[in-house]
Amino acid sequence: MNNNILSTDFFLKFIFKLISKEYSGKSKKNLENVIEDIVGTRNLVLAESFYNVTQLLNINIDVVCDKLFKDYKFKRLHLISESDNKLKNFLSPFVKGSKDIALAANIENTRFSRLLKGEFVHLYPSEVYGISKSLDIKPSQLFNYLYGDGERPKIEI
Repeated sequence: MNNNILSTDFFLKFIFKLISKEYSGKSKKNLENVIEDIVGTRNLVLAESFYNVTQLLNINIDVVCDKLFKDYKFKRLHLISESDNKLKNFLSPFVKGSKDIALAANIENTRFSRLLKGEFVHLYPSEVYGISKSLDIKPSQLFNYLYGDGERPKIEI
């Protein structure tokens, strides 16, 4: 698997293998159909779909992230405006520029800039993982903040 992407096929195989341990027959097939509907037909899994599947299955998102993104390269950021863009609002107090975050989280700078401007609205799971790890927080904290009802993660200075 490429460091920066999570293909739908790979993710579905991974998840279906997990549910095979607890489900069988019609209940397994129904659950697989629900998961396929959540993930959709895109080639790459979106972070929100990833989050929704982990919540549906009540699985530990931190453990899943560590398994799926074990080879993901990131650098730890050291901390240094408010916006209606949750991602921009969350990250803005910690660095001087978005380039620092993109570099640390291993996200292509142009893509990251477009995410912050709202030109792109969908993060990939590996990007949420990279951001969380570069800020030394659990991936679940950032996923819950961005896609659930979680509170804004607190970053230790």
